[in-house]
Amino acid sequence: MAIYHSRVKVFSRSRGDSAVAAAAYRAGLLLIDHLTGQRHDYRRRGGVVETICLVPQDAPDWALIPGELWPKAEAAENRKNSVMAREFEVALPHELNDEQRSVLATAIGQALVARYGFAVQASIHSPGSRDGLNHHVHLLATTRRLTSDGFAEKTRELDGGASGKIEIEWIRHTIASTINEHLAAAGIDARVDHRRLEVQAEDALARGDFAEAMVLSRQPTKHMGKTATALARRGVMTDRAVENARIVRENEEAFEQLLAQAELEGRATLGSAGHSHDQARRDRRRRVGATKDLRSSVPGLEIHGLRGMHLSDALGRAAEDTQVEPPRPISELVTEAAADLAEILSVRSDLALTATQRLIGQWAVRAAALIDSADLRRWLNGLVERLGRLKRSVLKFAQRSSAVGRAEKLFHLAEQAWEQFNGDHPRPDGEWSSQEWETRRGRRLAVLEKRTAELATARAAVSEQHWNDYENEIELRTAEVEQWSEKVLASPELDITSRPIESVKAASAAPKPSPMPMPMPAPQPTRRRPRP
Repeated sequence: MAIYHSRVKVFSRSRGDSAVAAAAYRAGLLLIDHLTGQRHDYRRRGGVVETICLVPQDAPDWALIPGELWPKAEAAENRKNSVMAREFEVALPHELNDEQRSVLATAIGQALVARYGFAVQASIHSPGSRDGLNHHVHLLATTRRLTSDGFAEKTRELDGGASGKIEIEWIRHTIASTINEHLAAAGIDARVDHRRLEVQAEDALARGDFAEAMVLSRQPTKHMGKTATALARRGVMTDRAVENARIVRENEEAFEQLLAQAELEGRATLGSAGHSHDQARRDRRRRVGATKDLRSSVPGLEIHGLRGMHLSDALGRAAEDTQVEPPRPISELVTEAAADLAEILSVRSDLALTATQRLIGQWAVRAAALIDSADLRRWLNGLVERLGRLKRSVLKFAQRSSAVGRAEKLFHLAEQAWEQFNGDHPRPDGEWSSQEWETRRGRRLAVLEKRTAELATARAAVSEQHWNDYENEIELRTAEVEQWSEKVLASPELDITSRPIESVKAASAAPKPSPMPMPMPAPQPTRRRPRP
């Protein structure tokens, strides 16, 4: 479910930070710091979905070009301890699709720009974790407001003190409200809560929801940076790791105290049939240290940052004291296969997947009534695996095509800035000296040349040869999926999937089910996909 996470970070010259480097890394660009001459090239990094630049209405056009904005932001600060940029990192709900997350990130950025008048570069990143849920956006903001004349006064209200606390609370509330509005607009029931855990726990107690209060009544662990995380993987205990271990122990003690309080007050929070408080303790100990991201089955309840405990434990799920996890439900496998197929066909509706559509359609209709068996699991897992390979192949070229669109957008911005400069300042005038005019003109030309090269590289990645290789790969993957689906449809031991639901339910009591003819629905029409 959706979780709330936001973090504010500043980039200070006293720590050796660079706003240009930060912008290049987050957007996957090549940017040059004109103060130092250093090139920050992150064009090869992956995971950057989209970058959106937002500025006030009357801001100069160059503020929309990262290659000009961030070097100017650096140059506007002349102190050795200056703060050159501020970042707002926000988790985006994985329940939304890419387009909806882009609209959400833009709305959050617009709210910040409207209140503070600075420039924002919003870079959306795809999940770097195995679970595929960590969609997030880095909103990199200048520390100075922008007017028609360029950079103006600094946003001191965000620097700290009483005003800083008020502004941070406004930002957190605005982010949560905006996320919830977009979740509601998408028809998703999940909601996020920006309030502190202790406040949420107090509300849960006031509602009489002791189980939720138990989950929320915990001290959050401290954020582990890249260096500390790498050291922890090698078995080196840093101060932050030691502190987190202490927090985990204290949370364990608090959990025991809450259990004792529940026993004294006679609250039946964990006392469902077959699941005593002792069982709850065993389940909790068994799961402490687990690294899986936890999902809540209670709508509206967050479990962000809590490791080692499933909410179902707090709600009294009976479970054996074993570390073996149950296999995924058949219905979940069917849902995953159907979702992968839908995503594939949304991109490539011309693919001949008739047998696969027919098979998944039969399974989807009877998902709740399918009888679990080794054969069914083998066929289903094989289909999910092959569909996953096909989906990755299909999306690979689609992502390259999107990269061309992004490169074209950046090229046109650079071209517009170049043409506007030459139109407004065809030769040195009284505003600048000849040397400064040459520098400014050369800077725009360098950006245009870089964007031209980037566009050529992006277009080369979707050349005719790449297209042919891509088509051959897609054809191979499609054939693998279809052959597997045809084998499943022809398998006599799985002919049960073609019977009416009533027959499927009755089959569990019958020793030898008699097969029935499989219906043959008409194939779905397909459309030719236009060549890029």
